[in-house]
Amino acid sequence: MNNELMVLDGNIPVTFTPGRADFKGYDAFKRRMVEINDEYKKIVVTPENLDYATEKLSKITSFRREANKRRISITNQLNKPGKDLKKQVDDLLALTDEAGKNLKDQIKFFTDKEKQERHQKRLARLQELCQLANINPEDIEWQKDWDIKNISNKRFDREVNEQIAMVQQRQDRFAENAQVITQKADELGLPAKHWTDQLSSKSLPVILNEMQDYKDDLTAISAKQKETKVKEAQEMKQAGDTYIDPDTGEIKEKVITLKLEVKGNEWQMNQLKSFLKDNAIEYRGLEG
Repeated sequence: MNNELMVLDGNIPVTFTPGRADFKGYDAFKRRMVEINDEYKKIVVTPENLDYATEKLSKITSFRREANKRRISITNQLNKPGKDLKKQVDDLLALTDEAGKNLKDQIKFFTDKEKQERHQKRLARLQELCQLANINPEDIEWQKDWDIKNISNKRFDREVNEQIAMVQQRQDRFAENAQVITQKADELGLPAKHWTDQLSSKSLPVILNEMQDYKDDLTAISAKQKETKVKEAQEMKQAGDTYIDPDTGEIKEKVITLKLEVKGNEWQMNQLKSFLKDNAIEYRGLEG
């Protein structure tokens, strides 16, 4: 074990000395280059000295090219030991990667298993809390960090209960709104379920307005149909036990005669007379 630790402490046995390149006479060389630079900058090229200027350009270009090649050659030699060392260390690291992957893959199997077991336990706990609150567990949004090992059970319960409280508030609000819609539906003579189903996508005021608009439309249609039927009844002519169209002679309806006795107070009798009259129904003998 001690030998293993000595190998794996990362302190690889390498000795080195920093690379060094001595540029002797640099300052004097630079002063001379400054003088040449000043001299060359004063040259004004004319047709008469064109050859001279070209020669000067060739010299300075050649100097620059050769000086740069020399720099690259020296730099490469200085860098070579470092490149060789990098390759050697990369070979060693490749071996550690292989060994590490073998262990990592096996450890992952057990950590994944542990994570799944922890998830199942917390899922069962979530269902237990939801059952106590009488809500559907599917209404709770599972948070990714609930599967993390360092999340305490106390924190998990707290965050689940916070969501449960919000779901209960939504349910209470839905129940209150559904009751309002049901009462409105009873007043308007409409089926309540269709309108309570709208609560998942619309606000209560919008639904109530739509209910009233729908009822108004039904009332207008009913009134129009009644008006048409009454007008047709008034225009039809009785011939025996049938009603016929006075213009075409077409048989439209069969005449139905009912004999009945009605009882009620004066207001009720007046209501009955009004209904019969409004619907163009012939009657007689209703006077008391």
